[in-house]
Amino acid sequence: MASFTIGEEVLYEGSRYVITLRQPQPPYRFRLVRTTPKGPEVAWAVADELEKIEAYTTPRSDTPQD
Repeated sequence: MASFTIGEEVLYEGSRYVITLRQPQPPYRFRLVRTTPKGPEVAWAVADELEKIEAYTTPRSDTPQD
């Protein structure tokens, strides 16, 4: 199981959210927030329902080679 931190961007049901809270006792649930054209949206999820964003976890070389 992956670990998640407050402030981290994650994917939940195919949409990008930010973790804003983790419940302190099991079962650990995360409060997720995202913005939409109609305003903020809040969702609750457990770690198994969340995905890390690959662009943040996959190493890549972004240093210009001269």
